[in-house]
Amino acid sequence: MSHQLSLNLRLKDASSFGNFLAGPNKEAMEQLRAAVVTATTREKASEPTMYLWGAEGSGKTHLLQAACRLAQELGIAPVYVPLADVMELTPSLLEGVEAVPLVCLDDVERAAGRTEWESALFSLVERLRAADGMLVVAAAAPPDRLGLRLPDLVSRLAWGTVYALQPLDDAQKLEAVRLRAQHRGFEMPEDVARYILSRYPRDLPSLFGLLDRIDQASLTQQRRVTIPFLRRLEKMGHENDEMLS
Repeated sequence: MSHQLSLNLRLKDASSFGNFLAGPNKEAMEQLRAAVVTATTREKASEPTMYLWGAEGSGKTHLLQAACRLAQELGIAPVYVPLADVMELTPSLLEGVEAVPLVCLDDVERAAGRTEWESALFSLVERLRAADGMLVVAAAAPPDRLGLRLPDLVSRLAWGTVYALQPLDDAQKLEAVRLRAQHRGFEMPEDVARYILSRYPRDLPSLFGLLDRIDQASLTQQRRVTIPFLRRLEKMGHENDEMLS
């Protein structure tokens, strides 16, 4: 199990339920949080599988990693497997994972058409159900539109609760950026957040990546995050192809 559990080191420091702006996805977030609590008590869940799907930037990975973080805080060692990062490895890494109360599989669409991986995922789902474990899956599309060749895997993934995650609107993205900044330990005035949304890509992964760079620059230069400060960073970026470029 050591190799599987080591995958949890990939959890991003900032991924938690506390800094997830749910918006239209509040029900999915609350149900997932409740499922994690149930899993940590080893009680039999009424729906042992939860399936989250949506476009890139809809929050799938954040929610899976938040679930793992909560499980850790509650005293268990979950397993988070980002299939996008492990597809070149042998699917045998999933062997024995059913011993863990909570398993989160990300990027499941990557397994489509790969016979060994589809079979390994089907076997894992079956073993988890027998062990009363909780499985949370994230993918880019619903189970029947992933291109999976194994019909039984499609049906198993659709057995539990399926949530289609909805994108945030601009006002909610503004709130999400300010919430993320707050959890990183600095205040972002609304005018600064609006400035960022007006000048940079609006998908959340890009915005959060930008926020990380702003935070680092602010700490390095010991400056508050203001519009003039961002303009200076932009100028530096144009000059040396770094910072906010």
